[in-house]
Amino acid sequence: MTKSYYKYTLGFIRNVATNSVLLLNRQKKPWMGRWNGVGGKLDLEETPLQCIQRETLEETGLDLDQDQFIDCGVMRWFVDDEDFNGVHIFVADLNNEQFEKFPKTPFVYCHEGILDWKHWDWILDNDNVGIVDNIQIIFKHIFNEDHNSQDLYVAKYHQQKLTSCVYYRKGQVTNPDL
Repeated sequence: MTKSYYKYTLGFIRNVATNSVLLLNRQKKPWMGRWNGVGGKLDLEETPLQCIQRETLEETGLDLDQDQFIDCGVMRWFVDDEDFNGVHIFVADLNNEQFEKFPKTPFVYCHEGILDWKHWDWILDNDNVGIVDNIQIIFKHIFNEDHNSQDLYVAKYHQQKLTSCVYYRKGQVTNPDL
């Protein structure tokens, strides 16, 4: 097993039939009070795929198979020019049976926050300030058939505000400082 340089995972669970994504309104930092995906820190000797599967179960109660998760690359983030590492990004589609068995939302499954299915249009609305700001940018890439496990997103923040979020297809970085 290859140890991951990146310490975190972030997953987005989708229901294609309703055109919605299960999001978590976080109860703690970072992103307290904002809607985000599920995920967390890799345990020792855990692969990113094992981590997102475990975190999804812990935070939502959904026991998804590993083959339901699609690796969509990594997002690196920098805050006031300090490197804050990165997060492995995954998506998973629920089948109809899994969706029908899932409790009615919104509801609190664990201490992490409130879960709710949010419609695609709501997530991407330009006036939506309740969602983590880089999510709107990466969503434009991770839910299409063109995503790749080597894709890279680089988000930069200054004084808690997103200043840029750049997408590099298959990690084709032109700036060697990243």
